[in-house]
This record gives sequence, C-alpha cells and structure tokens, in this order.
Amino acid sequence: MKDYEIIWSEILDKLMTKVSSPCYDIYFSKLTPVALKDGKLILSSPKTSIRNGIMKNFESALNMALRESMAKVEGVVIILHSEIADYAEIESAPEVKKEEFTPTMTKITFQKNLTFDTFVIGDSNKYAAAAAKAVAENPGTNLNPLFIYGKPGLGKTHILHAIGNEILRVNPDLRVYYTTAENYMNDLIYSIRNSNNNELTKQFRDKYRNLDVLMIDDVQFIAKSNSTQDSLFHTFNDLYTDGKQIILSSDRPIKELTYIEDRLTSRFASGVVADIQPPSFETRVAILQKKAYQFKIDVSPEVINYIADKEKYNVRMMEGMLKTVGYYASLNGRTADSIDLVMEALRDSKTNSSGAGEVTINKIAEVTCEYFGIKQADICGKKKTKELVEPRQLAMYIVTTMLPEIPLASIGQFFGGRDHTTVIHARDKIQQRITVDELYKRKVEDIKNRVLNK
Repeated sequence: MKDYEIIWSEILDKLMTKVSSPCYDIYFSKLTPVALKDGKLILSSPKTSIRNGIMKNFESALNMALRESMAKVEGVVIILHSEIADYAEIESAPEVKKEEFTPTMTKITFQKNLTFDTFVIGDSNKYAAAAAKAVAENPGTNLNPLFIYGKPGLGKTHILHAIGNEILRVNPDLRVYYTTAENYMNDLIYSIRNSNNNELTKQFRDKYRNLDVLMIDDVQFIAKSNSTQDSLFHTFNDLYTDGKQIILSSDRPIKELTYIEDRLTSRFASGVVADIQPPSFETRVAILQKKAYQFKIDVSPEVINYIADKEKYNVRMMEGMLKTVGYYASLNGRTADSIDLVMEALRDSKTNSSGAGEVTINKIAEVTCEYFGIKQADICGKKKTKELVEPRQLAMYIVTTMLPEIPLASIGQFFGGRDHTTVIHARDKIQQRITVDELYKRKVEDIKNRVLNK
C-alpha cells in the first residue's frame, strides 16, 4: 500500500461524515489515488462529469476533509484516467515525525495469573472455554480461526491469556503474539508513515505474519479505513494459508460488525465462533470464592452471596467489588463478614451500581436506543437519517461524559466507524444545547439515570 493510497484512505474517512452516502458512492468512491506530485495528492476520475460534479458541489467538503486528516499535503488535483501518464513521476509522502515502533517483538509475557486453572467454567462459558483449551493443545488445526465474543467484563481477555500461557508452557519456542485492534492499527500507521524506504513496512509484515499464533483482542475497534482492513485481510490470509492459529475477540457477534468488510467477517466466521454469556448465580459465587482465595481476602459466604447477587452482568466489576470490600475491611481493622460492611465499603464506589452492572459504551447505546425506540444496529451503522442523528449524537455525548477514559476515536468506531471529529462535534453540540434547553437537559439526565438503573 503506497503512501498516497494511505493518505486518500484517511481523507475518505473524513468525507464520510461530511457528505451523504449516495453522493459519496456516486462521486468520491469512484476516485483513485495515483500520485503525490509537487506536494499535492493526484486523484484520477473515470468521467469528466464526476470531476466537475465534485469541484462544483463538494470542493469545500473535500478541502475540509483534507485539513482534518493527518496528511501534510497542499491540496488535491483531480485528473482523468487518460491523463495518468502525465503523472508518472511520483514524489514520496512528506516526512512525518518518527514514532516508537517495535516490529521485531513476536512474543509477549502473558499474565501468569490468567490461566485455565483460574478461569471458572459454567454453563455461560463452557463452550468457549472448551474451544480455547482445544486451540491451546493443537494450535493451527481444525479450530482455526477462533472467534470469541461477549459483552465487556465476562472473561474474553482472560481466555486469550490462558491460551497464550498454555501454548508457551507446552511449546515455549512457538511465536505467540497478543495485541489489541488499536495497537495493530497504530503499528500499521507507524510502519507506513515513518519510513521512506519501506523498511518499517517490511518489519510490520515480519512482526505480524511470521507467527505461529496471532491474537487480536477487541477486534470491533478495527478502523473502517481501506488501508487497515486491507492489511488485516492479507495478514489473516498469510497466516491462515500457512496453517497458523488466529484468535479474535469482540464485544459483539460477527453479524453486528457492520463496518468491517464482508471479506473479513466471512473469514472470521469460517472457523469456530463461541460466545460468553453473563454467568449464573452459582458460577458468580464460584468465581468470587476463587478470587477471594487468590487475593487472600477473608470474606464470609454471606458477603460472597451478596456481591454475586448485586452484580449479575460483569465479572470484572464483581471482582472490583470484592477487592474494594477486602481493602476497606483491612483498612478499618475489621473482617468482611457482614452486609453492613459491604454497603459501607461500596457506598462511594463506582462499583455500587445497584445491580446495574458496569457502565459500558454498549450499555449506553442500548439504553439510548430503548429511549428513542430505535434499533442499535441503526445507531451503530452508517445511516444518517434525521431520526438517527440526534440519538447517535446524544449517545456519543453521554459516553464522553460517563466514560471519559475511552478514546474519541474508539467511540467513533463503535458508532458506525466514524471519525473522532464527529464525536467532538456531537459532544459540543449536545453540551451547548443542554445549557440553553432545560427540558433537553432533563432528557439527557433521564437517559443517564436509566444507564445507572436509578
């Protein structure tokens, strides 16, 4: 993938938020990047009418998308296919600041406490656990690829680390690599942008394609840009063709990854797909008992049962409640053996969610959709109809206020693969409106309270 192709891909991402889908399909999807010359990006159009239509109706949108992109080019020139020969001499992309990149690393140290022995199995996760164990015993065979999905906090990352620990225990010489979708994208961007001699591009390929096992966590955050999905497509194909194991995790099923190309999702679904559901009460109790033993927290069965009943949907959240109670008891020289102590410990804690479970971006989207009577697939899709724009913007705003730690780019990806600038626009627009519209402010607060189950 050449530099000017990457630049055009980024500009297209911006344009998707500035023009309607029909206009995008009719005009911009037909353009092909062909060169960087004299500091300008050269695009080729198959028809004069397309070129003229863009320059007449969408020149300002194109220039705005160019300014918002990271590409340091002076402008865009649209030529016809018949004129491509005049631009045969292609300049290199402008040099950008070097970024840290570790292309030679093909192993990571998996968390030693995240093993199959410490993973509590119940009806909600036994199929995923069985598939994971089978992969760990024989990577790259029949269960390839392995796609595991489930809502946040149910143990997907634990399973991936357990697989890694088990594989390296039995076969320490295997090249096993775990990463997140975000880190994969960062590596790809660094490798392309930080080198004019393709050295880092080659190192990127070596890093991700000379492996025995590749794990990508949170694949739902993969960018919708052509360059990223094209890279992942070829990485997947190279590993799969060579009989290497691929393991992916997501917070939603494959059919809901609407912004990921069909050629990728069809490959995700070509192996074994296993879901993880919220655990039953009995499984939650078993998890808490094992965690209490692991963290050396002296806690009574009554307290264990109370926490298990209070947090029904998120194992990670439940573990945090247990740690909070244990620390509070130790700090005050007491034993964690009463409900009163639990209520004291959790009174000012974010884990005190009254059974609502952890506040997640997915939960905010669900509640917002219920409030407006629309489908989550639509609010997280590409449609820009009037009845979807306001709920989508409002949901984005609530995520930025309730979950400020989530990167804006990740929020945009969740809501239909949109750019971080779209999230900023939504956030600022809603914030401005609630300062002047008391009724609208109450609507926002109502949705927030529903997220918290108040």
